[in-house]
Amino acid sequence: MVTIKDVKLIKSFNAGDPMAFKVIFDHYYKILCSYTYHFIQTPYAVDDIVQDLFVTLWDKRESFDCIEKISSFLFVSARNACLNYSKHEQMKAKKLKEFVAQTDEAVYDDYIITAEFDQKLNHWLSSLPSECRKVVDMAIAGMKNDEIAQALNISVNTVKNQKVKGFKILKELYKDEYLTILFYVFMSIASK
Repeated sequence: MVTIKDVKLIKSFNAGDPMAFKVIFDHYYKILCSYTYHFIQTPYAVDDIVQDLFVTLWDKRESFDCIEKISSFLFVSARNACLNYSKHEQMKAKKLKEFVAQTDEAVYDDYIITAEFDQKLNHWLSSLPSECRKVVDMAIAGMKNDEIAQALNISVNTVKNQKVKGFKILKELYKDEYLTILFYVFMSIASK
């Protein structure tokens, strides 16, 4: 029977014998998983790290002349891999926090812009006669002419006339802001 301390095991391992590798793997795998879990406590990451350690060990197999060097290599590499993993996770968490802060700020800015827009639009629409205001407001809400006509129980031609009348009144009352009004109306319709 081959033991972990066997000199033949090391020579076989150095020569690339998969059975020698299996003996080393079987001896250290669970121990390294437990050791690594102590540092990072993320099961999927623990398994990835330990598997990567064994891949690296296999790639460097010719440079080990005793089991103690293999053991040292595995445990030092495990600790370093855990530290690197932790640093990487901290960096990801920091980037995520920055992203969320920027997103929150952007959402807040959008909310303010939307609130200002709604306030201005309500002011402009309040300048219109009642029936005209209803039609224009429904159009801005994204309703089609036939839908407005059906909802208000009026003809489609009346809807079209009220819309033309409404925009004409807005153009006369708010000459300097008329392009802004059209832009806001267009943006309102496009966002629905």
